[in-house]
Amino acid sequence: MVNHGRSTGCVTCRERRVKCDEARPKCQACQRLRLDCGGYKTNLKFKDQNHKFRTQSVMVRGATQQDRAYSLHPLSEPDTAVPFYLHHYARMGRDMSSARGFYEVLIPIYCSQRQDSALSLAVSAVASQVLSIWRHDNSPLPQKAYAQAVQCLRRTIQDRREWGNAATILAVLSLQLFESIIAIYGLRPSTQVHHNGAVSFLPFIGTGDKNESPSAYVRQFILHIEICSAIRQGRRLSSIGDDSLFTILDNPSAALDAIGVYVARLQARYLNLGLQSGRATLASESLSEYIAETRDVDQQLLTWAQCVPDHWRAVRLADGWNIDSSIPAYQSTCEIYPSSQIATIWNLWRLHRLLIVKIKLGLLECDGMSKPEELAELQDILQVLVDGVCYSVPFYLGNLSKPLSIADFADPTVVLPSSYLPSRNGNWNKDHHPLVVDEHRRHIIAQGPWHIMSPLSRLLTLCFEEHGPRTFLRAGQYEWIRDQFLRVTTLLHIPPVEAGAHHGRGSRSNFPVPRSSDTMAENLATGVRKGAIFMSGP
Repeated sequence: MVNHGRSTGCVTCRERRVKCDEARPKCQACQRLRLDCGGYKTNLKFKDQNHKFRTQSVMVRGATQQDRAYSLHPLSEPDTAVPFYLHHYARMGRDMSSARGFYEVLIPIYCSQRQDSALSLAVSAVASQVLSIWRHDNSPLPQKAYAQAVQCLRRTIQDRREWGNAATILAVLSLQLFESIIAIYGLRPSTQVHHNGAVSFLPFIGTGDKNESPSAYVRQFILHIEICSAIRQGRRLSSIGDDSLFTILDNPSAALDAIGVYVARLQARYLNLGLQSGRATLASESLSEYIAETRDVDQQLLTWAQCVPDHWRAVRLADGWNIDSSIPAYQSTCEIYPSSQIATIWNLWRLHRLLIVKIKLGLLECDGMSKPEELAELQDILQVLVDGVCYSVPFYLGNLSKPLSIADFADPTVVLPSSYLPSRNGNWNKDHHPLVVDEHRRHIIAQGPWHIMSPLSRLLTLCFEEHGPRTFLRAGQYEWIRDQFLRVTTLLHIPPVEAGAHHGRGSRSNFPVPRSSDTMAENLATGVRKGAIFMSGP
């Protein structure tokens, strides 16, 4: 992880693998491209890059993120896993303006911990598991690191002063992430012991300055996961779902979570009344009030979409952009975003709206007084929302079709439509693109399949439900969604996969579909959603 060789340029140019003129205090290349020059202070090959997002200067125990990055402690075994994991998942594609509260503060807080701390061991366990997936092996190291982290955490929380420590909470959340990954690959429900533990520590987490305290980010992430899990499980929010708690961070992601509280409540009420299956009815006055509530929440979601930063909005590529023929694209259309994180927040917004539309349709059907034009309008909205998720698939996956491996990062045959993010005038948007080209490419390959897995699985599970949106979709659209989800499970090596169906390194087009596609997709989507109950996303 540590490179002890002499500096041959600023850290930014070395990372971009371009020649640096070594001008002081900032090199000319970085100034010309409007990049934040990393300087010449360190020989660490891996470093915290959150200094690029200085709109919010997060402090960690009296030191800035950048200061802490330069005091990174020696890594526990395996020493290649942690830098790979933090580099590709915690640093690339992360921006404080889209922060959900976990990865964005993980690096600086991790850097402040001892090698034998609960957080260091928990991160090592997750990193080892992630790298094991990329290497296609069954290394025992992840489970060993996990057991060590659990033991260390038990010792740590015997001290009440640790209950509100951001590092302690991040260790708990990392262990929940590890458990979720294992559950997804086992196609089984994820245990919630670590999630419950994180929730139980909430009263002890100091808020501090809401815009600068790492605790504020950690708190926001716990609340975000609680909302996501409540919607996935169709249950009521726990007692932490107090409206005032969902305005901790001042960014679009936190604002969407605040609306998500009402989405979760509407869904839980809808399911509890049995309206989705016609088992119950409401008085006309109560029904009208309920329909009005859904319209109010939907309007909040529409207002959210109008208020996001302009550079967050998708850039649509259609036939005129000559999308590579090896990239599966629904209706020959692709929408691209500055990062996977921002694209996934948009898909969460779409799935929130989709759920509200589904509830509205059920309520109007229960009412029996709905107008045909009103139903048609809701069906059109539903179609547009599903289209939006479909249009994002090429952005996340490009033309990838085989199980991912380390070699894919340098494979020139991997084509991503957003390697150069175009602005609306057709030029690469240097002002708003947060990553250099190579970083953008690597973060999409690493994170893309994980980010789109949840939205696609959500669409499929909705389609499998009685009175689901499948009947409203265009001919062939459900099959396209199904095939893309199966493609994602192949990329991520999630079983079951038919023997010999997806191996070898031939053409990346013509993704093969197993014979029992519907059954396999339903089983996988159901299993994946059970495993991902306590993960971020739709």
